[in-house]
Amino acid sequence: MFVLKDAYSTLTLVMPTIGWEEPFGGCVRAALAGLGPLDEALVVFDGTPSPAPEWLRHSRAGLLNTGERSGPAAARNLAARTAHGEILVFVDADVELHPDALERIRAQFANDPELAAVFGSYDDRPSAPGVVSRFRNLLHHHTHSSHPGPATTFWAGCGAVRRQTFLDLGGFDAETYDRPCIEDIEFGLRLSDAGGRILLDPAIQGTHHKCWTLRTTVVTDIRQRAVPWSELLLRRSQLSTTLNLNPAARVSAAASLLLPCALLAALIPVLRPWCLALGSGCLVLLLALNRQFYGLLLRRCGPLEAVLGIGLHGLYLTYSSISFGLVAVHTSLQQPLRLPAWLESWPGLRRRLVVLGLILLGLLSLATIGRGLLVGWLLGPNDLQERFVEWQLFQQGVYPAAHLATPLQRALTDFRTTVYLPWALPMFGLLFAWGGMQGGTLLIHALSLLSLLLIAAIGWRSLSPWGRCAGWLGALAPLAINGNNTALQNGQFSIICMGLISLQWLLLLRNRPLPAGFCWALAMVKPQVAVTFALSFLGRSRWVGLVWGLGLLCGLTAVALAHTHSHPYAYLLSWLQTLSSFAGKANLNVAYGLVDLFQRSAAQVFFVMAAIVVVVMGALIRVGGSRLLGIFQIASLLQQADPLLLAGVCSVVGQLAFYHRHYDNFMLYPVLLAAFRLALCRLRFLDLLLATLMAASVWAPQRLVEALPGSAILQAMIWLWMGIIMLRALWIDSTVAVGPRTGFG
Repeated sequence: MFVLKDAYSTLTLVMPTIGWEEPFGGCVRAALAGLGPLDEALVVFDGTPSPAPEWLRHSRAGLLNTGERSGPAAARNLAARTAHGEILVFVDADVELHPDALERIRAQFANDPELAAVFGSYDDRPSAPGVVSRFRNLLHHHTHSSHPGPATTFWAGCGAVRRQTFLDLGGFDAETYDRPCIEDIEFGLRLSDAGGRILLDPAIQGTHHKCWTLRTTVVTDIRQRAVPWSELLLRRSQLSTTLNLNPAARVSAAASLLLPCALLAALIPVLRPWCLALGSGCLVLLLALNRQFYGLLLRRCGPLEAVLGIGLHGLYLTYSSISFGLVAVHTSLQQPLRLPAWLESWPGLRRRLVVLGLILLGLLSLATIGRGLLVGWLLGPNDLQERFVEWQLFQQGVYPAAHLATPLQRALTDFRTTVYLPWALPMFGLLFAWGGMQGGTLLIHALSLLSLLLIAAIGWRSLSPWGRCAGWLGALAPLAINGNNTALQNGQFSIICMGLISLQWLLLLRNRPLPAGFCWALAMVKPQVAVTFALSFLGRSRWVGLVWGLGLLCGLTAVALAHTHSHPYAYLLSWLQTLSSFAGKANLNVAYGLVDLFQRSAAQVFFVMAAIVVVVMGALIRVGGSRLLGIFQIASLLQQADPLLLAGVCSVVGQLAFYHRHYDNFMLYPVLLAAFRLALCRLRFLDLLLATLMAASVWAPQRLVEALPGSAILQAMIWLWMGIIMLRALWIDSTVAVGPRTGFG
């Protein structure tokens, strides 16, 4: 396959560029000077070119262009298809070839008829000034010059390949690598796999003129080198042992990671002696393994720059190793989930383990619900007792707020300040008007159980397409959420609110927006739970339900304020002051920024809210017709979105943005169901891990959560992670991610 017909091979020089400015001119002239009479040169402009310099138009170089920015891989492929020479010589536009470089390339192919490709190196005298530029270019020179001979990779900065071989292999992968990247490395691996012999000849050299900064070095190394190279190597399931992947480089990378860790751990007095010894050993190991490169830095740059270069080299090894590690972890998490071989061979054992897990989950659900009901009946629901007192005050025409009540009213033994908004006070009558406290207790427990039953049915329908066991998982998973027992025990509205929200979604899916708006308005008895679910009304046929719900809330508010003779403005100031005091006492999950805001004075909060309103109104005024159309298009997409995923996104936003206690975690049941459904759809380790973390975050006992430092932040990170994945599934790959149209529908 790789046989040269003639002793003399014609060359085609290929140089891609994105501009005509220097150092391009000097690099082209140097390359043209080394060509023979039968050779050709092709300059490919990547994109739509500006007028070429006159000297270039009158030179022997042919000019091509890709028409649009496509990357150097596409530019080189275009030239290869046009070329007439037997050998393609690729040279970067910032590499000035040495006078003998092309003849050395020609000689290598002439002396070895089976040679498929050859590449060289930068020289050890880079022209760009600066510590970072000299370090970066000398590192490349050292890496290539210290590994001469057979290679399994390729370098297009100064490398040559037989044209027919190049075309037979399809050239560079321009689709995957549409910007300067590792397209030459990937091609070299394919060429080596096909049996082609590749040679690294460090005597083939060029001067690199690129000027590097610390930022461009780090960004380029990570985004265009380390990450794609790691992905390529992991896809191939084998690691090369040449160039910067040789054993010494790998040990150096490990030492560079251990060194800063050891220095940080040395801050702990007990570990200091051991950590300092470990750090010293890592430093000695780095110096020993890389002494030749550090000697080159010393000879070419002097003592000061050599010391700085050692630091830059350690940084380079560190971020490259971390990049590889992160890519490896990400790749492994994206792999399809496979059971262990021993478990695959025992299908009966698998079924028993699944049934056992469901039984344990069922027992946990029964314990959670049963404990809440039992304690609630024996001791009485504390929070519901407070709501009953507030309802009695409201019946007497007293608004339960210290800032609105008279001194005589505040002197009442049962007077208290409510945390609920005024529209909730008439709603309390639905519980207490006909049966008092006992009737309210019975009714709230009955409604909570009905809500749990409805949500269990939704969970069954969400996961049952993957089998009966999956259906039972969907039915039991929401019932086991920690906080359900507290909500039942204290007479909290969280479970009922989520039952109303679930009913709201079911009614919307049946195109009944008015009763859906009524359910949402009732759920707004706890606005921190229900408010974000108003997003479900964003649709051309649904908005009337939101208007109806808001109108109902406004009407109930007017009734409450009129019945208690409270002025709306006075109530607003009272509410802001009350909110700031209660928010400081709340066991908030994550909304630390909002806590800080609410702990300020009422005037500050009022002005901040007013500023937000002004900014939003100004943004709407400046929005053009096309952007408004885009808003309506988003509303249409929301109306057609997968209901379970959209409910999950609403849950996460509400949980992270507003005031909550742990018994409000039940509002995350759509997120839990969505996590299990994604895991069942894609069967990847990452999705299983996320579903497990999500389940643990809402099933873990509250005492354990409070005992572990940083547990609230960890919970928030899990919920936020799940929210991002659900949002991505909604807008990017919902057809792949969610499988059958199940859930609320």
